[in-house]
Amino acid sequence: MSLLPYRDPNPSPRLMQLMGHLNRLFILPRLVRLSGFDLPVADLDRLRAAVNPSTAAFVAPSHPEFLTDWMIDKELSRRCAPRMASWAANDIVNSSALAQRFWLANGLIANTPGAGGKAYSLRHARSGRGVLLHPEGAVNWQAEKIWPLHPGAIDMAIALAQQLAAEDNPRPVFVVPMVWRLRFTDNVHGALLREMRHIEEQCALSVPSTTDPAERLAGLLGALLAQRAEALGLSRPSLNTRQPGRGYFAAQSVIVAEIRARLSQSYGTLSEDPMHALRTVQRGLRRREGQAPERTSHDRALMTELHRLSRIDATIYGRDTLSQEQVAEILKATRAAVVTRGLGNRLHNFIPRAVGRRVAHVRVAEPMDIRSALADGATSQSLLAELRGRLQRAQDDLGAELEPALARNRMHNFIRAQASNGYATAV
Repeated sequence: MSLLPYRDPNPSPRLMQLMGHLNRLFILPRLVRLSGFDLPVADLDRLRAAVNPSTAAFVAPSHPEFLTDWMIDKELSRRCAPRMASWAANDIVNSSALAQRFWLANGLIANTPGAGGKAYSLRHARSGRGVLLHPEGAVNWQAEKIWPLHPGAIDMAIALAQQLAAEDNPRPVFVVPMVWRLRFTDNVHGALLREMRHIEEQCALSVPSTTDPAERLAGLLGALLAQRAEALGLSRPSLNTRQPGRGYFAAQSVIVAEIRARLSQSYGTLSEDPMHALRTVQRGLRRREGQAPERTSHDRALMTELHRLSRIDATIYGRDTLSQEQVAEILKATRAAVVTRGLGNRLHNFIPRAVGRRVAHVRVAEPMDIRSALADGATSQSLLAELRGRLQRAQDDLGAELEPALARNRMHNFIRAQASNGYATAV
């Protein structure tokens, strides 16, 4: 798809206000199925204190779910900064002339490499209206873990702080960490089973029938691991056919190691961190654009499978029990990766409808005062680590707060694993 060149946003206050009301009255309750929005007064006050006409602020939220993130971001901006600018994928903003006109009027900044997005963000932030961007970059469909961050928010905040210092302008510069979790309001075990049956049918998987969602999930993941390994020419995973979940993480780790070894032959040594490894391969694929299309296509398929498997993280999903929210996020990530044929499936992956009604629990961590941090000797790297730490601590605290409600619908985990020296082994 040929994309249009970058253009600065051209925000329309009326359209942005209209979209805020439409989001609150229709999109949140009906499209993404949010029946409640839990944002404590203290957290909203913290956000408003950091994003207002007298400050320059970069809001950095976690990124666990596609589409819902935009809608939650929009509701937050409606409450504290209605003209906040937001970064979005280049292939969404610039896909067509009509799309570009609409998104730019809504204050979206296209993430076009080497274009004017950063310069616009600095101007917009210093106007006191705020700029929002997801530092994790890609959606990973995991509510509990903050993945490695891109430095954009931190680097832009540093650049703006340096500009203001050179002008003797006292305006403070903040980076605001923000997290959210989604909790089903009811038991959705039946809906989860229906979602699994759709994936099984679309992928032609043979999975033992059971009414336990967690047990059915183990069978689905095992069958899919074997099917994808065969399609990609990888070793057949060693799985127990009677208990597909038993040994799943050990089998997955073998497949992941084999994919990494094959990709390393073409793209060099890959980082142990899965997200950094994926970015290395993505850069290599861009450099090879148009060269050896068959080999490049296979490498891209290997990269996609590596990304899919990295989301099924034993440190998160290898515990004794699974919440229904965890099962749901595994299914959405799996469906987005492997169920891509047909207009209905493509539409679902772009507008992923939840299996039940939910409440969004949003928390705002203590903002980072960038000018004070720089005066104390902070660097871009240390500030990025601090941002990730604040996001993860806020996410951990929110998880502990919600656990009594989540526990009511927890299930026995059939893909349990035990961590040992950083690696997961089946039990």
